[in-house]
Amino acid sequence: MKKIFTKIAGTIFVLVGIIILGSCGNKEGKKEYIIGVIQIADHPSLDAAREGFLEELDKEGISYKLIDHRAGGDISLIPQLASDLKIKGADLIYTIGTPAAQGVYNIVNDRPILFTAVTDPIGAGLVDEKTRTGKNITGVSDYVDPAKVIDDFLKVYPETKTFATMYNTNEQNSLVQIEALEKAIKERGLSLKKQGVSSINDIPQALASLKSGTDAMVTVTDNVVVNAMPVIAKTLKDEKIPSLAFDEGSVENGALIAEGVNYKKIGQRAGEMAGEILEANKDIKELPFEDAKDLEMLVNKDTAKDLGLDLKNEGLKDAKIMEKKEGK
Repeated sequence: MKKIFTKIAGTIFVLVGIIILGSCGNKEGKKEYIIGVIQIADHPSLDAAREGFLEELDKEGISYKLIDHRAGGDISLIPQLASDLKIKGADLIYTIGTPAAQGVYNIVNDRPILFTAVTDPIGAGLVDEKTRTGKNITGVSDYVDPAKVIDDFLKVYPETKTFATMYNTNEQNSLVQIEALEKAIKERGLSLKKQGVSSINDIPQALASLKSGTDAMVTVTDNVVVNAMPVIAKTLKDEKIPSLAFDEGSVENGALIAEGVNYKKIGQRAGEMAGEILEANKDIKELPFEDAKDLEMLVNKDTAKDLGLDLKNEGLKDAKIMEKKEGK
């Protein structure tokens, strides 16, 4: 009887040990979190924001299971994807792009949400103007001051008189940028031609209507337009029209010049915030949203050659020259 009791006690001890180890989440005894990601569209800038976020989580030694959702540019999918993350018990949701952040915030109110690639978090209804946080959301904005970008471009192309731009009329992120862009251009005595689009299918027609009489094309961080950059860049090169973008991913896809935020860096900062929330137990209210820092100017070497732009131009002295990557 004593031997049987000893065996039972030993079995119970082993089972308790297994339960305790299992509750720790991994071999190192650290909790394993469920991290959800919802990205509105696939293009280099948003991909970089995702990459930077995950790299930072790994750097900080955070143990997590990733549930990665891509909306493919379809805003109507966001509520479904957000609900899926709720059902699967995500401890934190990272959103990339204004429509993704808005859609998730409308569905999820009981766990922390972080955003990047949101130009106007206040105008998008995500955060309070005074506290710079929402009930359960904060993050890093990708706002770029268009006045500085236009001034720097004019150092390279001082003869520019007429700019053109395209933007998604359904994206709050874009409307704010276009308003600021138009103001900056008019203040310099220049003109801006605008064409609204609602999907990537509208881009060819928009280009056709804008290219005549245009000295330069400028594109803001609009998800529809940025996603179509390979098509836009080719058309503009054929027409010998220089292009200016607000994101580095567009230069990778053929735009001539970009001056904007480093999306990998803002993703990394969002990753740091995730660590503060999950590991340091900080409340969202303690982490007001931040603006991106350190704008970078990039130039596509191949596009510059096609347009006859001298890379020794004084206006490009601080620019990073981007060459075509192998296999692309």
